[in-house]
Amino acid sequence: MLTFEYITANNAVSFSEDSDFWITGIDGLSSNEINISETQGVNQIGSTRSSQSVRPRDLTVTGVLFGNLKENRRTLLSCVSPMIPARFFIHEDGESWYLEGTPKRTPVMEETAEIQQFQFILHCPYPYWRTADDANTLLAGIKALFRFPFYTGGKWYISKYEASAFKRVLNDGDVAIDLTVELKAMAQVQAPEVLLVETGSMLRITKTLQAGESFTISTVYGSKRVIYRHADGVEENGFRYLSPDSDMNMQLQPGVNTFRYDAADNREGLRVSVLAPKGVRAGV
Repeated sequence: MLTFEYITANNAVSFSEDSDFWITGIDGLSSNEINISETQGVNQIGSTRSSQSVRPRDLTVTGVLFGNLKENRRTLLSCVSPMIPARFFIHEDGESWYLEGTPKRTPVMEETAEIQQFQFILHCPYPYWRTADDANTLLAGIKALFRFPFYTGGKWYISKYEASAFKRVLNDGDVAIDLTVELKAMAQVQAPEVLLVETGSMLRITKTLQAGESFTISTVYGSKRVIYRHADGVEENGFRYLSPDSDMNMQLQPGVNTFRYDAADNREGLRVSVLAPKGVRAGV
């Protein structure tokens, strides 16, 4: 069954055919508007594309309320509220996708005797749909083999060391997606790095890490950062330790992506993980 959710930090409304909140139409689910800049020289036939970008998305949601109209109206208005960030989810066939945004127009209500129609617009600066689940891929480090409770018949192991220098990560969506890389030293490690083989993009730390120290590098649009975390948990800005040739625009391309991790010394003392949405789609 197709269902929808509108979720904020402190509130939520679910829309489905077996509830008092129905959605009857959504405009802006699939299409994307693209800005294209072109130049044209003297006597040139046609034009030359100089740049292009994908515009933000406006999602127009139309529906009806049933049941206790006064109470349900108050519930919807308190959730879809001005300046309150929200996620709008679509759930279907075991998959969940969402957009992030803030209301461009809060619900407009039209009341009749038995139902109340509504419409609101959600403005989404990032126009692509993300999967609700993130994929955390361990490139190197200790991987747990079970959780309690567990069956102990036969041979069993608490964990194993994942130490392949190459690891594949799947982007199950339609477009490239940003990611977060975590590098943690289990022993002294010099100048750790991660390379995305298909594109040649690389992230390298110039510092020698001591046991317990780590770096979190995010290439996520609007949230790019490098965090250096000391062994005692104290954090600081780590951009000064990032090599000049590091690519803070590194992305997972659609399909299979191959990562290689390395270090100038003691690669085996490094734990590396990549965190990203399982997929991103231009439309649903």
